This record gives sequence, structure tokens and C-alpha cells, in this order.
Amino acid sequence: MWGGVLPQERDVSLAVHGDDFTFCGLAADLEWIRDLMISWFEIKIRAVLGMDPDDDKEVVILGRVVRWMENGIEYEADPKHRRLMLEYFGFDEGSRTLTHNGDKDSKEEEWELEDLDKEESKTFRGLAARMNFMSLDCPDLQFPIKVCSRDMAQPKRGSWKKVKRIVRYLLNRKCVVWMFNWQDEPKYSHLATDSDWGGSSNERKSTSGGVWMLGDHCIKTWSASQGAYALSSAEAEFYGMIEGVTRAKGLLSLSLELGYQDLSNVVHLGTDSSAAKSFVSRRGLGKMRHIEIRDLWLQKEVRDGRVEVSKIRGEENPADLMTKILGIKDVEARLKGMNIRMDKA
Repeated sequence: MWGGVLPQERDVSLAVHGDDFTFCGLAADLEWIRDLMISWFEIKIRAVLGMDPDDDKEVVILGRVVRWMENGIEYEADPKHRRLMLEYFGFDEGSRTLTHNGDKDSKEEEWELEDLDKEESKTFRGLAARMNFMSLDCPDLQFPIKVCSRDMAQPKRGSWKKVKRIVRYLLNRKCVVWMFNWQDEPKYSHLATDSDWGGSSNERKSTSGGVWMLGDHCIKTWSASQGAYALSSAEAEFYGMIEGVTRAKGLLSLSLELGYQDLSNVVHLGTDSSAAKSFVSRRGLGKMRHIEIRDLWLQKEVRDGRVEVSKIRGEENPADLMTKILGIKDVEARLKGMNIRMDKA
């Protein structure tokens, strides 16, 4: 049994990347952990964000710009990568821009199928990897860059075309800014999913896209190729829902570990597919007899009330951005639905 004075409880969250430490908490708790760290290590405090006049209002963390605003916190992707991509292709304000966030025309001409040589392939992989890193903070790039990343194993002449068109799109927009406005601690999380049935012209595999939000805060977005071949749009949407719910359950577990004790474990799922919604709301395969039995667990999750499914309009589905090439106005509208602002160039 503890015989001394119990240590004071502290409420501090910590994110670590190598030797970079980022703490979040009340001023008194941050001062306590600061003094403790100083007693252990030689450290450099880059900034202390906060509401007091003497607090910092902006800091760069791992290249990302984080700002303290009156109505919340803003998070902006590292601007360096966009600048380097524009410089590589020699683009400036006078260069021709693209109004879509990628290559909308999926048809490949004969010259596009020619393999790149060893040096060109190395350069392409470096550019694709840079854009892939950018997409972690830029939902408008996740789908088009996923298409480019599929060419990394064996780059072709057409691969350059895809990359260049994405960079021309970047000329239209300076950055995207995630806005985390002050809100009460949410009781529920919301998930939106979408799919692009047979969108890959080479493999005819579909894409699963999704958005997971806590209140008005967008926490996670993704765009991933489906492993199975979907035989209908409803089936592709169904696989996208499975992908989304499994990710959402993992994020709910993580939220619980981070201290969101009152957050419901029920997944509120929105889809723009009436057929897929109908399928997960009933029992059995119906006409989809070829679907693996293991995938039917989602029906049980819905039946047991652990997943609640609702219908949303396609143009209001933010996950639509992660499965299709869209015009810049539609891109901006989908980002707005995630509470992410696009700043024009």
C-alpha cells in the first residue's frame, strides 16, 4: 500500500516523432513537464501556443504550420513540398493551370505505355513519394496520387503525364488548412464512405474512400484500392463501408486511450448508395452469393446496433473526394464538408 503522499494527477497528451516532443495540456501541467524534461535532458523549447497575450500564436511542427486562432486551431500542410514540385517542372504564375485535381482522361495512348529508363524511373519514384507524403495532409490529392503510386513499380511515359497534371492543379491552390474550431467534447463520431466502381482502367479494381470526424473536426481521411473485384457498384460501396467501419473502430479505440471516455462506440455511417445501405441492413447474401462470409459481419454490427447507417446525397458526401477526379469547385465543396479550407494561389 502507498504510504507517502499521492502524486498530483496530470492531464497531458504527448506526440513523439524521433527527438521532437509535442505536449498538450493546461499551463500548470505543461510547466511541470517542462521542468521535468529540463532536469533530464538538454532541450530547446520552440514555442508555447496558447490564448494568453505572451503565448506564441504559430509554430512549425515537423514542417506543418500550426496556428492558435481566436475560434480554434488551424493546421496547414508543409508548404515546402508544393514549392519543390512547382520548381522541378519550372511552373510559375504564368504557367497553364488545371481545373481538376488530376488526370480525368484515363485512356492511355500508345506512347504512354513505353517504360522509362533507369534514371527517369528513379526521378519519378522520388516525385511520387513526395506527393504521397503531401497527401497525408491534403485530402484533395489522395485519390490522384494513389493512381500515380501504382506506377512506381514500373514507371511509364504516361506516369509523367499523371504527375504533371497534378502539379498543374497545385498551381490553382496554395494550400489546404484544417480548421479545428472550439467545440464541446463530442458524444458521437461520424463516418462517411464512398467507392469508385472499377475505376482502375488497367486492373478494374475499385477504390474505397472515407472520412472520420469527431463533431466538426476531421480526424482521418483515406483513399485505398480494394483487394477484391466488385461485380457491381453496390458491392464496391459495400466493400468501402467495411473498410471504413474497421478503420473507425480502430480510431474509436485510440480515442478511448487518449481520454475520450464519454465517446460512444457506435459508428454512425453515412453512404450515398441506397443499395449498399439496404444490403447491410438485412440478413444474408441475397443476390450477392459470391461475397465472402467473413464480410457479412457488418450486417451483424448493424443488427446489433454497433453501426448505424444513414443515407446522404452524393454531392454532400465528403468521401466522394477520395474516390474521383473532381473540378476545383467540387473539390472546394467537399473540403468544406470536412471543415477544411482551401486557400487559392
